[in-house]
Amino acid sequence: MSEQIHRLNCYVENKPGVLARIVGLISGRGYNIQTLNVGPTEDGSVSRMKIDILGTAKVVEQIIHQLRNQVNVIEVTSRKM
Repeated sequence: MSEQIHRLNCYVENKPGVLARIVGLISGRGYNIQTLNVGPTEDGSVSRMKIDILGTAKVVEQIIHQLRNQVNVIEVTSRKM
């Protein structure tokens, strides 16, 4: 399988340490984050993270599964870029 850039859209609780845990989860498993954008949503208790990752579909599915198991993650979706 070929590697492609996938954009992960994550809605997370707006709490201290959530960004660090998510970045650590991805980079700690040897995956490189191409771009990372974080910003507030209309609901001040929720932030939106856009994470671009270079990898195969299998790798991205593993990352999504691991992100969904995190306590502070509300929703994760992905699409190929």
